[in-house]
Amino acid sequence: MKARERVSYAEWYYLIPLIFVVTILPLIVYLKVMPLTGASYNYWLGTTENYDFFAYYKGIVLIIISLTALAAVVTRFFQYDNNLINKDLKPIYIATGVYLLSILGSTFFSYYRSVALTGFPDRYEGLYVLVAYLVLFLTTTTLVSNEKHVKIVLGSLMVGALTIGLIGFFQYIGYDLLKTDFAKGLFLPEQYMNIAEQLAFQFDKYTVYATLYHYNYVGSYTAMLFPLCFALAVLVKDKRFKAFMIFMSVLMGIIWLGSNARSGIVGGGLALLVFLFAINKIIRKYWKQFTAGLLVILAIFIGLNQISGGFVSARVGSLFTDVKVLMGLSENVAPARESIPLKDVIVNGTQGTVVTDTETLNFIFMSDEITFTDGNNKAIESNYDMNSGKITLENQAYQDYSLIYGDTGKNVILRIDKGSISLIFDLDPDRITLINNKGNEVSLEPVEAWGFEGNERLGSSRGYIWSRSLPLLKNTIILGYGPDTFAIAFPQHDIFGKMYAYYGDMWQLVDKPHNQYLQIAINTGVVSLLAFLFLVGFYLVKSFRLYVSNPFEDFLSQAGVGVFVAIIGYLGAAVFNDSVVSVAPVFWCLLGLGVSINHMLNKRTAKLKS
Repeated sequence: MKARERVSYAEWYYLIPLIFVVTILPLIVYLKVMPLTGASYNYWLGTTENYDFFAYYKGIVLIIISLTALAAVVTRFFQYDNNLINKDLKPIYIATGVYLLSILGSTFFSYYRSVALTGFPDRYEGLYVLVAYLVLFLTTTTLVSNEKHVKIVLGSLMVGALTIGLIGFFQYIGYDLLKTDFAKGLFLPEQYMNIAEQLAFQFDKYTVYATLYHYNYVGSYTAMLFPLCFALAVLVKDKRFKAFMIFMSVLMGIIWLGSNARSGIVGGGLALLVFLFAINKIIRKYWKQFTAGLLVILAIFIGLNQISGGFVSARVGSLFTDVKVLMGLSENVAPARESIPLKDVIVNGTQGTVVTDTETLNFIFMSDEITFTDGNNKAIESNYDMNSGKITLENQAYQDYSLIYGDTGKNVILRIDKGSISLIFDLDPDRITLINNKGNEVSLEPVEAWGFEGNERLGSSRGYIWSRSLPLLKNTIILGYGPDTFAIAFPQHDIFGKMYAYYGDMWQLVDKPHNQYLQIAINTGVVSLLAFLFLVGFYLVKSFRLYVSNPFEDFLSQAGVGVFVAIIGYLGAAVFNDSVVSVAPVFWCLLGLGVSINHMLNKRTAKLKS
């Protein structure tokens, strides 16, 4: 019986799913109106619908594409492709398997399984999307098996980056293509065209969000793409390709700095330092290209700063200020936590107390009547307007208070406002409770915090988020709360901490940790974080050995070090940013590409030695 012929490499069309991910997926913008129920409603902003443009359909398409990529791998398996499984990648397969099991276990045992499966509003990075990331990563390592494949994937990535770069450039100079009638006609379903005139995205001139939802995510994207383009521009020898890479480096550099994302600046800066270290032995050979590149970065910085009236330098300066405060090299000039006007909220049976920095207001609800006293328990006369529900306190010390009392149909409430203080109480005949705008009870239990005391406002309040997130790790050693359930796990009832961290906004929704490593550990468990760190760490160590002092005489090694510094850039930005479906698929695809390139280089070296 004749043996079946083994197929050496996949044809280019097997890479179409990967091409789509790096080219088209980040560009998808389309309105999805999601009805909110259960935990999604209870922990969201109080609306019954979520108008999502940037995440939902990216996630749906990613899931479909990952299944298509998986089908391509299965097809290659039945074609007896001998490049599908690489024994030297066994540690990577094991780490990916552990991460996958952690995701599945955290979802299955989650109290909020509906959110864990599909994701939280505006993010939609639940189980299905996380599994799609891992499928994308593994299929990339499996399907990309020669230099031609690498060129196809990188070329496709550059097409997508060029498109995002041009959209971002026009946004920076004040012409947002997404705000044009033509674009609205593309991403608004016909039944919602009536909102086209009222539709306005949150960012204006001198800020880049492209099609990635937020400038922070543009920072993560360009922390990968700028170092990648820069490395190729320095190293490649083909003149036409070098010219294109120089152009892409300039464009990505503009978006990198123009996004004003300090996270991206940190990630991209770290990547450039690693690249400089990698080429240290041959820096003399490439010193002209490298120096020219640094001068271009400086010129971009000066130009953007001039155009924005100093905004870019202010953002970079604030980064250094935060670093100096953290290192103890300068004092924190932010007002102390004691500066917030709200000092305490107490409920005891049918009595409530609000303590501010200037006075105390007590109120008692009995027999369907409400009475008020001051801090010395002296009665405060009040007048009630039944038409408006407004209560006026006849005491000069309380003239800044706005009190609304009435029956909502579900409960009797008392709303107290004074400056940035905004409190709603549910007045039950048996007890008084503090509630939020959705009518849910708000706990007044103290919130545990680890570190960052007095520095909660650092990094756009990241100090606050991290200090309240770290204690959650005690509960997620093995399994997490569930994919994309961070907003549910976070102590949203910390009204005092939020009032300080968010400059008076005591009801700010904290829906992400602004740190991908915390995000993984809380959502899917510390074990999953260790698996992820092992996965990227294994790749980084292998890359470090391959590329430090490499002569970079061939395209494969040039592309390999470019992908290496791109991964460094993303991981650096991930200290301050989260994983999102707008950017993460590109990262996972590049990580798989980097693993494949390293495998090819190692195999070639072994063959030469033998």
